[in-house]
Amino acid sequence: MSTALHRFVPDKLDVIGNVVTALLVGATIYVLDGSLGNAAGSAVLFLALEISTDIADAVVGDYAGNAVFGLLVLTAAGAFVSLTGAWWLGGCFALCGCWLLLDGVQHLRYGVSRDEVGVPYRHEGSALTGLSRALLTRLLEPFLLSSRR
Repeated sequence: MSTALHRFVPDKLDVIGNVVTALLVGATIYVLDGSLGNAAGSAVLFLALEISTDIADAVVGDYAGNAVFGLLVLTAAGAFVSLTGAWWLGGCFALCGCWLLLDGVQHLRYGVSRDEVGVPYRHEGSALTGLSRALLTRLLEPFLLSSRR
């Protein structure tokens, strides 16, 4: 197999992991909703989302999946607000989508891959302070990438 083709074809373990995750999502929807059709549809959509973000990561670069997922969350937030009118909840979804989009674009812009991320996501301290510092560091990372390069 040529190296160009191998780059775009996901590993067998990645595919198995995506299928297992999609099955878990489907099982969760089935337990919560009780409808097999909704569970199967959700599992298929989640598997398609996982595969599309894996392909985006392989074709465009690392963190491209975050940008794709951010665009999808922004689109879903807009549809949610237009259908329900709950602007505050849609605004929270839109904020998450904007952060994911910004994170993906900034990492692609500065060429930082997941292997090169120089930010430690664990800090000294108790579980409460260490976790909050790691979370804050990760949330601020898209804004701090320009100062590191």
